[in-house]
Amino acid sequence: MVGLELDKSTHFMAQADMMCDLKQWDMAANRYYYACFHAVQALFVHNGLAARRHAGMLSQFGLHFVKTGLVEDRLGSFLTRMEQLRQKGDYNCVFSITEEELCTIVEPAHELIEKIIALIKG
Repeated sequence: MVGLELDKSTHFMAQADMMCDLKQWDMAANRYYYACFHAVQALFVHNGLAARRHAGMLSQFGLHFVKTGLVEDRLGSFLTRMEQLRQKGDYNCVFSITEEELCTIVEPAHELIEKIIALIKG
């Protein structure tokens, strides 16, 4: 399951990068979030954890990985902000993610996934 979650994460990251090239900011934000989401799910499986909802995933991630110092606070905060941005882009009809907003999430998304892979590999 860990490998399958990481494969999904990699696949969604590639989709996100493609959506950036096409200037589809809402779709890119969605894919970046889900790339991070599946990386976190891989980390959870690796550590015997589970969460049923996005809020639970954020809470468990904060409790087991951010508060323990395994993941930097700024990356935990980033994941929370990313989920909020994704929800706005997906569900708010009067809100569109801008290129400027998206540019603030590309590098941290890649960094978070790299950190998670490092934690899994030990």
